[in-house]
Amino acid sequence: MFPNGSPPPYRNPYLYGQGQQQNQQGPPPNQFNQKKQQQAKAKNLASRLTPNEIAVIIALLTDALHVQSILVDRDQTVQVLLEGSLRKRSELDKLIDQVRDVPVGDFLSSLLNNPPRK
Repeated sequence: MFPNGSPPPYRNPYLYGQGQQQNQQGPPPNQFNQKKQQQAKAKNLASRLTPNEIAVIIALLTDALHVQSILVDRDQTVQVLLEGSLRKRSELDKLIDQVRDVPVGDFLSSLLNNPPRK
């Protein structure tokens, strides 16, 4: 019936000549719509975040918060426990972190300038 075995593509006779001009003026409508949909999706995602969620994301990215534990119960409910501090660490905090594992007797003898007993 058809010379190639398949029918020719359908062309609307009322849009004759307009399709050629449309392709010359800008990108095909499919690409434009995809880009517009991606922008709308990104905007929708950003508008769904609450200020608290944004604050947690920023705190995680800046290392103000870190994950202490992740719990998953039998109903597959996930709980994430975050820990951190909003204040800056002082020199005393840094010193306490260094001597945290030192036995009390050794620490007191070092304060009194006596060598530790062994």
